[in-house]
Amino acid sequence: MDNSLFIGLVTHAGSRFPESSGRQGLMAQLADALRPMGWHVVCSTADRDEVDESTLNTDRSAVRASIVAELDAEARWSYFQRGEAPDFSTRLVLRIREAYRYWTYLRTRRRASTAGKRMLLRLANIELSHMGLLRQGADSGAQWILIVEDDAFTDDPHRLAEDLDTHLNRWHDSHQPKYVNISQSFPLSELRLSSSLVDEGDWNASVRIISSTTPFTNTVCAILYRRQFLQELVREMDAIPLEPIVPIDWKLNIAIMNASAAGMLGPSDCYTLDPAPIVQGSMHPTSRPRSQG
Repeated sequence: MDNSLFIGLVTHAGSRFPESSGRQGLMAQLADALRPMGWHVVCSTADRDEVDESTLNTDRSAVRASIVAELDAEARWSYFQRGEAPDFSTRLVLRIREAYRYWTYLRTRRRASTAGKRMLLRLANIELSHMGLLRQGADSGAQWILIVEDDAFTDDPHRLAEDLDTHLNRWHDSHQPKYVNISQSFPLSELRLSSSLVDEGDWNASVRIISSTTPFTNTVCAILYRRQFLQELVREMDAIPLEPIVPIDWKLNIAIMNASAAGMLGPSDCYTLDPAPIVQGSMHPTSRPRSQG
């Protein structure tokens, strides 16, 4: 059996979690634990700004377009999850949020252009870092691709490696799952899922594997992909223009909706772990040290 895993880490020079790139980071710890188990592990880090500022529109119209595109993606995702078009009150709330966010941006006046440019550059660089690693993973030949952000943390990397070894071997001859959410970012109750959730069994003694009739995501902090699906997903994401810029979490959701519409994803193709073994340190308190810079 060709046990191969590509691990990609998204970080940047000013990260609050600089240790993520070192020997105590999740990527290195997982690789060190999995290799003695017979896994061929390839690691790659995206830590540079990739955006050419001269080619990116960062004026007020671009900021407004980014806000509108993100909220439109949210509305479409809500329809995808719930199976019904947003009602008048939902659309009104989205428009109010759009106006409020743009007003918040504009009220700084002299600082607005600088703040807007900084926001768009940050989002674009995060997207390009993710996309670079996703392409590397899809082209790597590895069976599985794990993409983690630098705030991904687990208090027991060796236990996580053992569980990955168990389940990736178990799933080897199956076509499911196609991807697995393995970060404890938002609790399932906050994802407002209306699709039926199915218990797929134990991940370990304290974690359950859950699937759903409709694919969903739980931020891009830590997602495990099967390579065959990732190759299709990358094509879907490449077809979405960089501008208007939306956060990578929403761009992934757009691609997943497109993939589902094209018949690439179906019921129980998406798994999530509950409670997930990886904590998103920027959203939840952890024992992981943070930079004070």
